[in-house]
Amino acid sequence: MSNSSKSNHPLEDLFKVLGEDLEECTTNELLISENENPIPLTNDSFKEIKESETSRKIAFVDGGDGILEEAPNFLITINRIYFSMFSGKKRISPSTLKSRIEFFSSVVTKILKEDSKISVTYKTKLFPYGNQDRKLLPDEIDLESTTEGATILEAGRINSLSRSFAEWSFAKKIVEEELVEGDIIVKDGTLQTGFKNETRYAKELYDTAIKKGVIVCGLTKASRIIELDCAEPIISKVHQFSKRFNLGKWYFEVGTLPGDDMGFNLITKFHQNSKHVFRFEILTDQYNKMTESERNDVLGSFANNSKDMAIIGYPYGFIDADRFAQVRKNELGMYKGLLMSQMAKHPEWEKLRLHSSSIKFHDKLNKVTS
Repeated sequence: MSNSSKSNHPLEDLFKVLGEDLEECTTNELLISENENPIPLTNDSFKEIKESETSRKIAFVDGGDGILEEAPNFLITINRIYFSMFSGKKRISPSTLKSRIEFFSSVVTKILKEDSKISVTYKTKLFPYGNQDRKLLPDEIDLESTTEGATILEAGRINSLSRSFAEWSFAKKIVEEELVEGDIIVKDGTLQTGFKNETRYAKELYDTAIKKGVIVCGLTKASRIIELDCAEPIISKVHQFSKRFNLGKWYFEVGTLPGDDMGFNLITKFHQNSKHVFRFEILTDQYNKMTESERNDVLGSFANNSKDMAIIGYPYGFIDADRFAQVRKNELGMYKGLLMSQMAKHPEWEKLRLHSSSIKFHDKLNKVTS
C-alpha cells in the first residue's frame, strides 16, 4: 500500500518554524541600552517634519569600488568618490571641486616576525590620475593595517578600506571649498568608523564642519541594530508603531548608541506616501545645540529632496550619487582588460597570475557547470 501523504517542501517547513520562533513583540517601548531607560513608543514620541519653504544646500557624498584582480596576498581595486549638491529639487554645480574622483589601489600582504610572534600587515598604495586628485586622498601610511597572528582580515573590509578613507578625506575638502554656514554634508552610511586611523580622518571632517557651521549627517539605508527587549530591529518596530498614529513625515529620537557618541541617531520618514524609513544621524555636538525649529529645518530640507517618484521618500541626492559612484560590472570588465594588457608587458605578470589562480578555480568551474 503506497503512502499517499504529501510531504511539505523544506522551505514551507522553514517558514512555519521561523514564524513560530519570531515571537510577537507587544511592548510599547524601545530598549537600546541596559544602562538607559526605555524610550516610550507613543504618539508624543514622534515629531512631525513640518513643511519648509526654503531648503538648505545639501552635499551628498557616496563611494563605490570594484575588484580588478586578487589573490590571498594582494588586491587591486578601482575606487570612486562622488558628490552632488541640491537645494530641494534644484541641483547646484560645484564652484571649485570636480564632482568625482577615481583612483586605483593595491593592497599587499606581508608577514612580520618579531620575537617569535607572527603578524600580518597590509600595505596600501594609491594610484590617482594626477597630482590634483592625490591631494584629495588620504595618506598611504594611514591605510596600513596589522592583525595579530596569521589571521587574515575579512575580504570585505580590505576591499573598502581605500574608498572609506577617501570618502572622509574628500568630504572634508567639500566642506572647506563648497559649503558655508548653515549648509549640510551627508554621507551614505553612518558617522562611525571601523578602521585604525579612520577616526582621525572623521574627526578632521567634524572639526572643520563645526568651525564653519556646516551640519554633518549620515543616512543608513539598512540597519541591523536590534532593541534589547524583543530582539526586534529598531527601525521596523518604530515604523510599525508610527502606523498606529497615522503620521505623515516624522522623526523619532533614538539618541546615541552604546559605545559611540559621534552621531545622534534618529529614525526618519521623509515623505507621507513612502514605505521607507531610515536610520539618520546628525553629529551629536551639533544636534544637541539645535533648537527644534533648526532640527526641523535640516530634516525638512531632506524631505524637500525626497519627492522623486523613482524612490519616493528617499533623498534624490543619494540616487544621483549612487549612479555616479557605483562601479558597474561592465565597467569592471573593461578595466580588467586594461589591467591584463599592462600585466602582459611586465615580467612580474606570470608571478601575479600564479598568485591569483590560487583562488580562481571556483570561477572556472562555474563557467563550465552554469
